[in-house]
Amino acid sequence: MLFLLKVEVKQMPPQLTVKDFLGYVIKEWEYFGRFQRRGKIIAGGKLSGRRGAAAIIDAESNEEVEEIVAKLPLFPFFTDIEITPLVPMEKALQDTKRIHSLMK
Repeated sequence: MLFLLKVEVKQMPPQLTVKDFLGYVIKEWEYFGRFQRRGKIIAGGKLSGRRGAAAIIDAESNEEVEEIVAKLPLFPFFTDIEITPLVPMEKALQDTKRIHSLMK
């Protein structure tokens, strides 16, 4: 199953210095890289001009996605987390053709 993950940190945590926060960000991107090499993250990147990221995750279940997200180094600091299941393009096309054929 494919999922769209969007995460944001709207404000840097006050208890962290900028250097410490950036240390967490480095760990976050390294984590993303490991999951990409394992085929769990299909694509992703930083949200331009914001403190956040998005990724397409290939997971077996909602629970697996939640486990991946909960282990992100920045998880304790996220102010917004959005996980959206995606219907694969082939299935979307098939469903649309079926509905189209039923219309008179």
